[in-house]
Amino acid sequence: MRFSVMIDLGKLKNLHTGLGQTALAFGNAVSAVKDDILDFNFLLPPGFESHFGSTVGREFLSLRRRYFPNLCRDYDLWHALHQDSAYFPGNPRTAYLLTINDLNFLEEKSGFKAGQRLRRLQKKVNRAGGITAISSYVENRIKENLKVPDIPLRTVYYGVDIDNGETVSRPPFAPNSDFLFSIGVIREKKNFGVLIDFIKLMPGFKLIIAGNDSNEYAGILRDRIDNLELRERVIMPGEVNHGQRLWLYENCRAFLFPSKYEGFGLPVIEAMTKGKPVFLSTFTSLPEIGGKHAFYWNDFHPEKMKDVFLEGMAMFSGDPSRSERMKTYARGFTWDNCVKSYIEIYKQLLGAI
Repeated sequence: MRFSVMIDLGKLKNLHTGLGQTALAFGNAVSAVKDDILDFNFLLPPGFESHFGSTVGREFLSLRRRYFPNLCRDYDLWHALHQDSAYFPGNPRTAYLLTINDLNFLEEKSGFKAGQRLRRLQKKVNRAGGITAISSYVENRIKENLKVPDIPLRTVYYGVDIDNGETVSRPPFAPNSDFLFSIGVIREKKNFGVLIDFIKLMPGFKLIIAGNDSNEYAGILRDRIDNLELRERVIMPGEVNHGQRLWLYENCRAFLFPSKYEGFGLPVIEAMTKGKPVFLSTFTSLPEIGGKHAFYWNDFHPEKMKDVFLEGMAMFSGDPSRSERMKTYARGFTWDNCVKSYIEIYKQLLGAI
């Protein structure tokens, strides 16, 4: 007997975000699997017709699938790779696996709006036959804030595939001097503003903050850069492609990630694959993901950040084996391991093991 599995990869519509890259890597890893009893299908945005080869079935995001799912094809199992998806299986008998990436909205939204989102998420949890979290931190948040039925709840780490065969390309904005690097959607929760005051105290470095900058917070940062007369030293290029991102990881002196809210923190592991010193906040999942291989800011006063940075860089350069230990650690986050765990969960929910 064979089973049909639908995996919602709708976040591919924002390809250059962390969620978009996660969906792409997950789809690539699943499409390379040949399973004896599982037939894989992907729910995709338009424009991805030629992705993932001939081994998987395809359905595309549509008003019909969103609002009239009972009129669409049935599957034996439906996997929502992100908790904010608006798409559901039409058949109530379809097994439903929900991956929860974070509950950051509890801090980011007002009490009323956070309560609304929590209630919507609770309905999805009630519908689910199994739940996965992308870190132990998120799993604990789920247990603290949601009523989880007697269903499997498990942490499955995402993989990292920064070296995916694409050509490394030097960005046109890349400086010819030492630079520090950070990346992420330019939103307040990423806490990039503290890096601007920090870099003012580090005259030997430039700073690149890459990521989608089409929001008000990015404008606030640019005004701050102008007011501090740092336009020549702080570069905000917007989104970068994969080849450019790879070059930035490979050529930066260190990677900085002071984020306040992370469910996992994919850029942390991406930087570690290149053996770069990594400086993180102590918030949410970051100490779990960075472990003993990262350096941590627990105070965002610029002078304190400078002290931690200089001490960390000295420790890093004074320990020649630290870079290789970091790379070995980062190589443990593979998409093969991730997908193997999910296939095991699929079969468990389908009663096939």
